[in-house]
Parts: sequence; C-alpha cells; structure tokens
Amino acid sequence: MNIASQGALKRTCMRDRIRELLVARILDGTYPAGTQLKELLLAREFNVSQAPIREALRELEGSGLVTSERFRGTRVRGADSAEMRESYELRTMLEMRSVSLAAPYSPQLLADFDEHLREMESAVKANDSERYIDAALRFHRRLVEGSGNRTFLSVWDSLLWDIRGRIALRKLAEKGRSLKSLAGLHRGLLTRLHAQDPAGAAAQVSEILERVSSAFGPE
Repeated sequence: MNIASQGALKRTCMRDRIRELLVARILDGTYPAGTQLKELLLAREFNVSQAPIREALRELEGSGLVTSERFRGTRVRGADSAEMRESYELRTMLEMRSVSLAAPYSPQLLADFDEHLREMESAVKANDSERYIDAALRFHRRLVEGSGNRTFLSVWDSLLWDIRGRIALRKLAEKGRSLKSLAGLHRGLLTRLHAQDPAGAAAQVSEILERVSSAFGPE
C-alpha cells in the first residue's frame, strides 16, 4: 500500500469513528435538536483536519440526523422518541421481508445465527450488556444480509443501527427490562429458522423489534 492509500485509509477510519461518536451524542441527547456543529471546533476537539469532520457530517446529513444550509452551517435535526419509533417500523418491515427472501435457510446461514445466539446467551449469563448488544446487532444484520437484497442491507446500514440499536437496548436496561427475555425471543426465532418456517420467523422478528422499540414509548 502506497503512502497516499495509507493516508486515505487513515482518514476513512477517523471519519467513521467521528461519525459514530457524533451519532451517539445526537441520539442520547448530548446534542439536542438545533445544536450547531462547527467543523473547526470539532476538528480541534478530535485533533484532526476538517476533512474527516466534513465527511462525517455529510454522512449524517444523508441519514437525516443533521441538516446543512448555505451560510448557516450544519445543525442537529435530532432524533426524538417518535422518530426512533418510526425508524423501528421501517426496520421491522425490512427484517420481516428479509426473513422471507432468505428462505430456504442455508446451513451456513443457520450456523451463523447459532453462533451469534450463543454469544448473546453467554453475555446474558455474564451480565455483560454491551457484549449482548454487539452479538444481537450482528445477528440482525446477518439476517438482512442473508436476504441477498443489497439495497435492503444498504438501507439497514444507512440508518446506523449499530448506534440506534445500542441506544434502544441501553434504554431497556435502564428501565429494568431484562435482556434475558430478549435472548429467549431470539431462541424462539432460531427455532423457527431451523424449522424452515419463514412466516413464523417473520412474526418472531416483529415481536422482538416491537419489544425493543418499546424503549421509546411512554415512561
């Protein structure tokens, strides 16, 4: 890899890290709606040039979390509870359709689900919520990937579920909701997948995501 390629890769990795942190700050309320995100100040905070900041903000604009206006800069559009619930409606439709498209489920796909669920159940036993969240997100992304529909996967990724899903599950934990019951629902989903039951699996996906999206319901 030449020096120019190394520089581009480093900038891309930095952009991704900055984007994820900015998304987390928007979704957890650190940056409420209307907050102006100034490239120069962010570049100083992260000790980088303005280029990766500009690229990260452009990606956030594409996701709808910020808006940019000429001469007014970039401001947080926000993601309130209603918006989060709406995004889960879209995710539910994507994943239910993905379950149907992925059938019949290949041995490799089922083995991947088995592995992710083992990690989820192990995390529950260890009371390690962050590890559970990582495994659960891998499970659901693999479900969409298994559909073979590249547009579905692109849309799933563009909604930044690694961040949205993490915040939802953290909110559930804060409300005292047990991740053990969610793992149990995933065990039921896996049973239906192994039985080559797309309709039953889709219904189980809907139940799982309805439970998770309840994190954004009334207190």
